Amino acid sequence: MASPERNASGNPSRAKTATISFTGEDLARFSAASHDHNPLHVSEEYARATPYGEPVVFGILGVLAALGQLPDRPHHRLQSLSVEFRNPLTVGVSYRLEVSTPSIDCEIVKLYDTTRLMLKATFAFAPAQVPAQLLRIHEGSSVSEAADRTKTDLTPGTRVTGEYGPGPKEFVQVVTRWGLSGKGATSHQIAAMMWASFLVGMELPGQRAVFWRLILSFLPELDTHNGPFNYEAVVEELDERYDLLHTTGTLSSGHTPGATAQMWAFVRQDSPQPSLSRIINILPPSQRLSGKVALVIGGSRGLGAAITQALASQGCSVVMNYHRSTQEAERIRASLGADADRIMLLQGDAADTEWCATARQTTLNRYGRLDLLICNASPPIRPLPFAPERLAQFEEFLARSLALVTGPMASFLGTLAEQGGWNIVLSSSFVTELPAEFPQYVTTKSAVEGLVRWAARHYPKVHHLILRPPKLLTDQTNTAMGRQGALEVEQAAVSLVRHICSADHSESPEILETFELKRDPSPNRDACEQPGPADWQPARDQPIRTS
Repeated sequence: MASPERNASGNPSRAKTATISFTGEDLARFSAASHDHNPLHVSEEYARATPYGEPVVFGILGVLAALGQLPDRPHHRLQSLSVEFRNPLTVGVSYRLEVSTPSIDCEIVKLYDTTRLMLKATFAFAPAQVPAQLLRIHEGSSVSEAADRTKTDLTPGTRVTGEYGPGPKEFVQVVTRWGLSGKGATSHQIAAMMWASFLVGMELPGQRAVFWRLILSFLPELDTHNGPFNYEAVVEELDERYDLLHTTGTLSSGHTPGATAQMWAFVRQDSPQPSLSRIINILPPSQRLSGKVALVIGGSRGLGAAITQALASQGCSVVMNYHRSTQEAERIRASLGADADRIMLLQGDAADTEWCATARQTTLNRYGRLDLLICNASPPIRPLPFAPERLAQFEEFLARSLALVTGPMASFLGTLAEQGGWNIVLSSSFVTELPAEFPQYVTTKSAVEGLVRWAARHYPKVHHLILRPPKLLTDQTNTAMGRQGALEVEQAAVSLVRHICSADHSESPEILETFELKRDPSPNRDACEQPGPADWQPARDQPIRTS
């Protein structure tokens, strides 16, 4: 990138822009170089059960990519670095990078996803007699697995020490990949940035970390170092309001400090797991749905798992579909204990019509009927700007999300009509709230509700229900702010099952959007036990509204 044009006073005349993106190979290379193996960045399976839904780009990798876009500074040396990690970066997105130069010794880099600020880094330089050199570094790390420290393990004064040095081969690859030579940062300074990533991602807090802010100051003694560094870090404070950890650390050569760091990271809590005990506490077990068969699309996690448990607790046989979450699916089935055989696991991609055809035949062969179809599955839901440069991701989400409803509905509506069964589709209160950051989700759920209206007209023997819950406490909302005001999935699942068991016939599609928390007032009375399969009829809860 060329040096900024400057006016007569030496100030820059305008900011420079560029675009950068990251690949899975970039993440693997940085992980090997930095020894930061936090699974949030390198494990698709682990990241899928977090609010991000997929591996997140290392924050410091974003900083190094930004550093590589700065002008060459042969007569300056990096003195300090201040970073705000505003939003998580992901693989495959083209980010807009803006470089501004408020003074000759300062560069500010901002990374945007269209207009959404993702990262802000301020690089402060000082004049140097000798150009910054990329010298040989020495590898060293005493930690190979990210610590799983909870908030109770992170009391003020908690201290860690160790030895650190990046992987030499991969370090050179990272430097080359991002063009870091000549940018005013020495090898040891780049290594110190990697150490900050390692310390947060592997030590304090470790596996649960989401890096939020970094202030890193470099001392002249850093570049006289030879051999692996020694480090020490201590917990200063844990802000319980936001689960925000403040840590200070020092990178040293022997007993001589070379860099000091202040680091802030959010500490993620355990992923919320649907609980059968919470379900039966408000909906006692019964045989209300004995003889009924349900297919839950996306039944291994979140609301789908809670619906599976609630249905099975009322005597229903449940075919639980899941795509990749085998361990979670088996856990939900095992949670029924002696009644685990009420759940049949059926792995596959419900967006695939061939899989749907096979699932239909498998269900009929085993049970001879299908009474309830619950379409609950969705791709990961992340903020997505509605802008021309992100329309490909917008359309990809729509196509994938709709297919998880259209495939099952097209395959099973005829079967449901034979039993006078239920077509239940998960929507969201977002269709009326219209949050700015989720246009793809609002569009999808609005389209799904339109399809249900159509299906109600053309499949009148089927009872059509739109489940429109508010924000739910799931993997995707499992942050300090996201959990606030979120509805527990057990409550939504119980409300659904109660509605099924108490409903009268309605030819119009219904919307269920009221989820009251109350225990069944008559735990010994099986409200749906007396009518036989042919007499099982739903009730009108609320007529569908048009906007």
